[in-house]
Amino acid sequence: MTETTTTTPTKGTHLAFAYVTTLFFAWGFATSLIDPLVAAVRGVFELSFTEALLTQFAWFTAYGVFALPAAFILSRLGYARSIVGALGVMVLGALIVPLSTILDFYPGVLAALFVIGGGVTLLQVAANPLAAALGSEKGSHFRLVLSQAFNSLGTVVGPLLGATVMLSGGIFAAGGVTALGSPTALVLLGLGVVFGIVAGALLGGLRRDLKAWIPLGAAIGLAVGWLIFLHNYIGGMAPSFTPAAPAEPAAPVVLDPALRAQTLANIDAVFIGLAVFFALLGGFIWLIRSKLSAATVSTEASASPFEALKSKWAIFGAVGIFIYVGSEVAIGSLMTNFLEARNILSLSPADAGRLVALYWAGALMGRFAGSALLTRIPAATLLIVFTTLAAVLCAVVTQTGGATAAFAALAIGLFNSIMFPAIFTLTLERSTAPASATSGLLVFGIIGGAILPLVAGRVADMAGTINPAFFVPLVGYVLLVVFAVAASRAPVHAIGAAPKTGGH
Repeated sequence: MTETTTTTPTKGTHLAFAYVTTLFFAWGFATSLIDPLVAAVRGVFELSFTEALLTQFAWFTAYGVFALPAAFILSRLGYARSIVGALGVMVLGALIVPLSTILDFYPGVLAALFVIGGGVTLLQVAANPLAAALGSEKGSHFRLVLSQAFNSLGTVVGPLLGATVMLSGGIFAAGGVTALGSPTALVLLGLGVVFGIVAGALLGGLRRDLKAWIPLGAAIGLAVGWLIFLHNYIGGMAPSFTPAAPAEPAAPVVLDPALRAQTLANIDAVFIGLAVFFALLGGFIWLIRSKLSAATVSTEASASPFEALKSKWAIFGAVGIFIYVGSEVAIGSLMTNFLEARNILSLSPADAGRLVALYWAGALMGRFAGSALLTRIPAATLLIVFTTLAAVLCAVVTQTGGATAAFAALAIGLFNSIMFPAIFTLTLERSTAPASATSGLLVFGIIGGAILPLVAGRVADMAGTINPAFFVPLVGYVLLVVFAVAASRAPVHAIGAAPKTGGH
C-alpha cells in the first residue's frame, strides 16, 4: 500500500495551475500537427495511406512504451523535474526531423515522432493528475476540463499553422485560403451565449436558482451557437466546391526536385519552431519550479506503476482512454482526405487541412462549455450524453455524403470535448491504486491512437471510400456509453487517498 500525505493547498496553487495549463496547450499543438503532416509526408515521400498513417502509429506507440516507465519517473523525480525533462526530450525529437529530411529518410521522421511522443507521454502522466489535484477535490473535473480546453486551443492552432506551412507551395498546388476567422462565427457564438444567458435567467428565476442556471444557459448557448455556425459554414461552402471538376491527385504527378526540397524545408521550419517553443517553455517551468513544487497538494511515496494493474477500475479506465483516443485520432487523421473527397466537399489538400481545425475547434468550444456544465451536472451523466451524440453523428457520416456528412464529421469534435478529462477523473476517483500509477496506466491507454486509425484506414481501403471508416469510432463511442453508465453506478473516493477496501 502506498503512503499518501495531503496538505492544505498553498497560496501558489492557482498560479501553479495556470503554469500547468500552458503544458496542455503545448502537447495539443504538437499532437495536432500530425494531421497535416500525414498529407505532407504522403506527398513528398510518395507513400500509400497506410505508410503515411505510420506517423500516427509512431507517435501514439510511444504512449504504450513509455507510459508505465513515466509513472515510475514521476514517482522518483516529482512533478517539476519530470515536466522539464519531458520538454527536453521533446526538443530533441523535434530536432531529429530536419536531420531526417536532410538525409531524405522517412523512417527518421517516424523515429523523431516516437521520441517527441515519449516526451509528451511523461508530460501527460505528470500534468493530468497535477491539474486535477491543484485545488479542491470538488473542482477536479472542472479544472481538468478547463486545462483540456487550452489543450484544444493548441489543437486548433496546430492544423491551421501546419496546413498553411506544410501543405502550401512546394509540391502542393496553392489553394484558396479558407476563411476560418469569419466574423460570422463570433457573431453566432456571441448570440448563442446571450440567448443562453437569457434562457438560463428565465429558468433560474422560475426555479429561484439564478446562480446555477445562468452559467448552464451560457454553456449550452455556446455549444448551440457553434453547431449553427458550423452547419451554415459547411452548407454554404458545399455548393461552390461540389460541382467543380474533380482534381487529380497532385502528389504522384509532379515531384520536381526543387519543389520537393521546398516542401521538405517547410516541414523542417515547423519542427524547428516547435523545438524552440518547447525549449522556451521548459526554461520557464524550470524558473518557477519551486512554486510548482510548493503548490503540489499530495505526494506519494514508492508508488510502483504496476500497482495500477491491481485495480479493476484503473484497467477499465485505460480501456476507455484507448477507445476514446483511438476514435478521436482516427477521425482527425482521415479528416483531410475525407473533406477533399469528391463525394464530400472536393477541396484542395491545403483547404481541407485547414478545415480540420474546425474539428478541433469544436472540442475547444465543448471544453469551455463543459467546464460550466460540469459544475452542475455529474461527469458520468454528461459523458453518457456526449458519447451517445458522438455515436449518432458517426452513424450519419456512414450513411450520407456532401455537406451533411462533412458537418456531422466535424461536429463530432464538440462532443469529444469532455471525454478524455471525464474518463480520466472518473477513473482516478474509482481506482484503488495510487494516482501516479493510475495516471500512468491511463496514459498507456493512449496507444489506442496508434491502433484504431490503422483499423479505420484498412476499412476505408477495403470499401474504396472513407465514409465506412467511421464505423470504427461509432463502435468505440457505443462502448464508451457503457463505461459512462458503469461509472455512474460505481463508488468513489478522493483522488490520491488510500481506499478503505481492496479492489473493486
